[in-house]
Amino acid sequence: MKYFWPASNSLTALYGAAVVGLAAALMHLWAGLDNNEFGRLLSAISMLAFHTLAQLIIGRQSAASKLLKLVVLLWHIGLWLFCWTLFAGVLTLPFYYSALAPLGGQILIIGWLLLVVSAWRKDVK
Repeated sequence: MKYFWPASNSLTALYGAAVVGLAAALMHLWAGLDNNEFGRLLSAISMLAFHTLAQLIIGRQSAASKLLKLVVLLWHIGLWLFCWTLFAGVLTLPFYYSALAPLGGQILIIGWLLLVVSAWRKDVK
């Protein structure tokens, strides 16, 4: 577990870089995309950006509980499933399975609900 936070924070930093790169790429692809494709990519980038900020905030807490670690882990899994599915569907990338986007979204929601629980619970560190 001693590598959890360094690994999580490193992955989160890569998400931040991906948000900037993907936003720039979206501006170049914009002319070749229909409204539906553009909306999907914008949704994925927005979801990634929002969760990147949330993970940075939680990842900087030196005394994060086990429950907060679970929240962050669920966010990582949910982001990969949700965002990758949207990107892969629009950009015809490998490993596209449309059913993974809703699953990723549900995992993200569960992570947020566990964050509510963690606010009211005193966990063992």
